[in-house]
Amino acid sequence: MRDYTSEYNVWYASADLQASDRFHFLFDMNYTKSTGSFESIGVLQPVDGAPANADLDYSMINQYSDLDYQQIELTYGVNFRVGRASRLYGSITYLDLIDDQPYVYGDLDGSLTIVSTGMTVGF
Repeated sequence: MRDYTSEYNVWYASADLQASDRFHFLFDMNYTKSTGSFESIGVLQPVDGAPANADLDYSMINQYSDLDYQQIELTYGVNFRVGRASRLYGSITYLDLIDDQPYVYGDLDGSLTIVSTGMTVGF
């Protein structure tokens, strides 16, 4: 059996700005690059007693293990202090997945936008 090799790289940046006593802005960025694969296992030799034509060629099977993804995540948000212990908040998150090996599970490219709003109250 061959070893499976994987590599993951993640870059993350965040910015936080308190514009005033009431307004607070934030920005997050996350980029992930993931790859994985194993080497060819070649031609398997038949076991003793197996039919003579049992030439099992798995030399190309490693190509179906090649995974290569990129993911981008961006978030922008704002908090507004309403009272001493309460805040309103809102954020927009954008996610984008890029599949550089679409033949493995089909093309998984896609993007998603999430809008969140709410209120926090402290006691």
